[in-house]
Amino acid sequence: MTMLRTGERFNFLAMIAIVSLLRAAPLAAQQNTRSVQVGETQQIQGAARITPGQPAALSFEQALQLAIQNNLATLLAHERRNEARGVKQQSLAPLLPNVSGVAYQLSLTQNLVALGFERGIIPGFDQIFLGPFKNFDARVFLTQTIFDLSAIRGYQAGKAGVRVAELQEALAREQVASGTGLIYLEALRADRAVVAAQANVDLAQALLKQAQDRRNAGVATGVDVTRAQTRLAEQQVGLAQAQTTSEQARLNLQRVVGLPLGSALTLTDPLRFTEEVLPGVEAAVAQADRNRREIQVAEEQIRVSDLERQAARAAYLPSLEVVSDYGGSGITVRNSDLPTRRVGIQLNVPIFNGGLTRGRVTEATSRQRQSELELSNIRGQVEEDVRLALVTLRTAAVQVRAADESVMLAQRELEMARDRFQTGVGDNLEVVTAQTSLANARDAQGTALAQHKARRHFAGEVVQKSSSGSKFMDR
Repeated sequence: MTMLRTGERFNFLAMIAIVSLLRAAPLAAQQNTRSVQVGETQQIQGAARITPGQPAALSFEQALQLAIQNNLATLLAHERRNEARGVKQQSLAPLLPNVSGVAYQLSLTQNLVALGFERGIIPGFDQIFLGPFKNFDARVFLTQTIFDLSAIRGYQAGKAGVRVAELQEALAREQVASGTGLIYLEALRADRAVVAAQANVDLAQALLKQAQDRRNAGVATGVDVTRAQTRLAEQQVGLAQAQTTSEQARLNLQRVVGLPLGSALTLTDPLRFTEEVLPGVEAAVAQADRNRREIQVAEEQIRVSDLERQAARAAYLPSLEVVSDYGGSGITVRNSDLPTRRVGIQLNVPIFNGGLTRGRVTEATSRQRQSELELSNIRGQVEEDVRLALVTLRTAAVQVRAADESVMLAQRELEMARDRFQTGVGDNLEVVTAQTSLANARDAQGTALAQHKARRHFAGEVVQKSSSGSKFMDR
């Protein structure tokens, strides 16, 4: 096989890459609309409601606030907190007075034989059938628990459950804010890619004009013009793909924060690179162990499980309560002027309930053990997240500096190639090659900057320096 020259081989491979990108674009578009490809983040759900009167410009902080207000995850977490409050109120009910009222008016007949009074058993009284006669009774019943350790522990578990729900709501808010921040970042990166792609198209047009002018002057060939035209076509395809990706990123952002899809939107916070001093690994791990919501939720869940276990074990103990009633009884409502009452203390002693209490104790003990195992796993995962975040953040900073240097060198290479072509020292193959290098360097620069911001945001998230994520963007 005849060997291709370096420039021809490069153009051939570039055309293959363009075709591959065109084939992969639909699949990549589908993936971008479902999850964020910049940095580490979990997929978050869309908004459950839309904010009317959408802003024409959207800052990073506004995006976070809108997402927290409208996103399905935060709204569901808020309702689960209300649900936990309802459970707590139910667990308090056995410790509060239970008051009820009953009133009835009866018309009765009675067979005395059914009660053991046969005919003749009472001298002079041979009637065995009584009635009909009337009976009326109206009274209020009161039951008040004096001591029930199982109910007390159940109420304490209900209160702890509310605390768990509150922490879970806070965790949901932080996760939504974190995911929204990365989606906002992805939209910024996509916008930057459009700007870079447009710059590549403008440069390709200028180089095409230069090649045409050189050909008209008789110092360049048609091959030079064809190369420039091919490169311009490639850059135009790249611009179209970048515009599509940018539109997808904006739709994804609008879906998450709760803005009308397709509305005009300007993102106001730019991407900047800022050098910063990273904390020590051990200090960051200790801070994350104190501040991470996942750990707080797991610790509180252990407390809930322990109280539930104590409540189950307390069912073996006796309970004490006051029972009483007061009301009027008589023949009818108008003829019931005799009040009656009953007051007593009732001791309930559990003896055997078929193993129900023992089964509940076993179940609660197992749940407590599961919670302890989950906490241990979460602590290990948090430490791994912190160590990995700090390492990747350092690497991302190095990549940004390297990408900036690559752009500068690629621009210098392009200028030198254009000068050589202009003076007739060489053809425009060097120009096209340098142009490709500059386009790749620009794309790598935008990706590296976005990756650094994503790593920086992720590092702040895993350490929990700020629950709102405001340290993500530089002011």
